[in-house]
Amino acid sequence: MPQPNAAPAAPAAPVMLVARQPILDREQKLLGYELLFRAQAEDREARITNRDAATARVLLHAFVDFGIKRLVGESLAFVNLTRNLLLNHQHLPSSGKQVGLEILEGQKFDAELVEAVRTLAGRGYTIVLDDFAFGDGGPALEALLGLAHMVKLDVLAHDAESLAATVQRLRRHPLKLVAEKVQTREQYERCLALGFDYFQGYYLLRPENVAEATLGESRINVMRLLAAIENPATGPDELDAVIRNDAVLSYKLLRLVNSAYFALPIKVKSILHAIVYLGLGRVRGWVRMLALAGLEDRPAELLKTALVRARMCEQLAARMSRERQEMAFTVGLFSLLDALMNAPMETLFDKLPLPEEVRAAVQRGEGPLAPLLDEALACERAEWDRLAEGGAHAERLAHAYLSAVEWAEQVYGFAGAQAAAA
Repeated sequence: MPQPNAAPAAPAAPVMLVARQPILDREQKLLGYELLFRAQAEDREARITNRDAATARVLLHAFVDFGIKRLVGESLAFVNLTRNLLLNHQHLPSSGKQVGLEILEGQKFDAELVEAVRTLAGRGYTIVLDDFAFGDGGPALEALLGLAHMVKLDVLAHDAESLAATVQRLRRHPLKLVAEKVQTREQYERCLALGFDYFQGYYLLRPENVAEATLGESRINVMRLLAAIENPATGPDELDAVIRNDAVLSYKLLRLVNSAYFALPIKVKSILHAIVYLGLGRVRGWVRMLALAGLEDRPAELLKTALVRARMCEQLAARMSRERQEMAFTVGLFSLLDALMNAPMETLFDKLPLPEEVRAAVQRGEGPLAPLLDEALACERAEWDRLAEGGAHAERLAHAYLSAVEWAEQVYGFAGAQAAAA
């Protein structure tokens, strides 16, 4: 019961949903992430119209509450800014060394804005003109093009002819071009031919050529390993034998479990010891991850995305049985198996003796694990309207996603080093 003289409770801070989308260079290496966000406030209209407040909250959340290093590592973080925040740049972090500021389309381009952008560029911020289109910007637009480091072009907003013409015109300026909303491999190849420097979009998450894909020798070996560990008849002794038959995998796994990441109180001396100490399901999960990390010709961000999905699905399954939690991890990890292996999902799953709940969730979007993957995908793609609105569930999703991002960065950092050392 509240006390009569108690001060009124402060309103709860709005839950911030944050997603990140990678921006890659021509070699599929990471430049940085665009941070996408939405506050889960009760006032839906305010959430839409008050873009300045939303941007300020995500900057505060990224830099202070969560920590920019945990969210994007050593890469750049890109955020959208309105004219008002650009002009009131004293509210932004003093150093922009790791931050790209995307100037939104439709802003009023004038001398005041140019001067603010000049100041921010001097503080180390990477200046980006977002959703760019040549219009009646006059001298201010030309000045901004001179200050900008990058220009983003929405490939879905242009036909082939206008996109090529815009690229040719922009090449008069010493800046980098980003193709955004690249959805298909064909669009990516077209933008690559046009000379774009960076790429952003869902093309990365799709196989390159599903219709003609064939498994090379390295992928056949990975599939053999996955089939062996997914076999329900594979117990501790059988899994020990499977791993020990692959000297490189044995070395990677023992280094992993004895690393500072696990900080185990004992030294694990053998694969069987690891299975007994950590559990069969946990070791299976690490072997899946290490096997896929060995696919050197696939972009690093692809496996990172799969790891984020896997960890998030596992966390969202926290109230389920331990067996279901392990299956949820597999659902997230294998949701990108076709892109990682560059082969049709049906072909791959036909070769793996997976539980029906895993197959149903990944292939058909059905069963008790499917909603977990659906929510992970919605967070990843910043499709906020697909998520439950408000309340504890929104907060749980926000924390699960950010925690999964941090976990994936740490784990991939170790797995990538292991793959390189093998």
